[in-house]
Amino acid sequence: MTPPVEFDAVVLAGGRGSRLGGVSKADLVVGGVRLLDRVLDAARDARTRVVVGDVEVPDGVLLTREDPPGTGPAAGLAAGLAAVESPAPWTLVLACDLPDATGVVPALLDAASAAGPEVDGCCARGRDGSTQWLLALYRTEPLHCAVAAYGDPRNRSVRGMLAPLTLTLVEPAGGVADDLDTWADHARWNAHLRRKNRMREPEDRSQWRPFIDAACRAVGVDPAVVDEDSVLTLTREVAHAGARPMAPVTAFVLGLAVGASPDADPEYLLRVIEDAVSAAPLPPEA
Repeated sequence: MTPPVEFDAVVLAGGRGSRLGGVSKADLVVGGVRLLDRVLDAARDARTRVVVGDVEVPDGVLLTREDPPGTGPAAGLAAGLAAVESPAPWTLVLACDLPDATGVVPALLDAASAAGPEVDGCCARGRDGSTQWLLALYRTEPLHCAVAAYGDPRNRSVRGMLAPLTLTLVEPAGGVADDLDTWADHARWNAHLRRKNRMREPEDRSQWRPFIDAACRAVGVDPAVVDEDSVLTLTREVAHAGARPMAPVTAFVLGLAVGASPDADPEYLLRVIEDAVSAAPLPPEA
């Protein structure tokens, strides 16, 4: 039996989403979960987890910044490595904008466990065949050597830093290695995760429809037009974003939109509202 791979994790969360209007990617909610928390969950088995950026992190996760802040992912990677006091043999390096990191990391771990000593790292292969430098598992010692040999990493590329390493490209298997850069990406990922959630074992909702049917009869609404999955997904995403008081308000807005445009695609209306609330400033909570 192949022994498990011991690894630390460095998550780069220092950038701002310029194509998202300056929204912090790490704090963006996708499929009802903050994007950074999705990525951290992919690294849950790491000995040490380090996040590089100006964000809130869960208990037990180290937080550091590149020096000076805003000088790019290569500088962030160097800062993250320096924050680990007792390095594991391998280091998982992840960008914070990978909604399906949990689906790809197992393939990286399997590849690393089978890698020969000549292999310095295992990188996910993008759909276009590209090397995903920030969705990868590297041997820690050669990774440190590459960082040291690169010199000043500020405002320089990760590719230039890591290209000298001997790497293996890994197919994502059942996962998706794509990142999230635009609001169109955000809408696609929400739709993808919604479909994925629907494929899981459903919870017991035997008492839900009688309640919905009774409420609809009371106000003269056709119960067939009530999609509780969509409403719950929308309100969950708003609540997880930190705007809990706005969750029922957003559901009400969705209901008004469906009522005003009965011929419109409810899925389209849902995506429009998701994009709008994701880009909106969060209201203060009591």
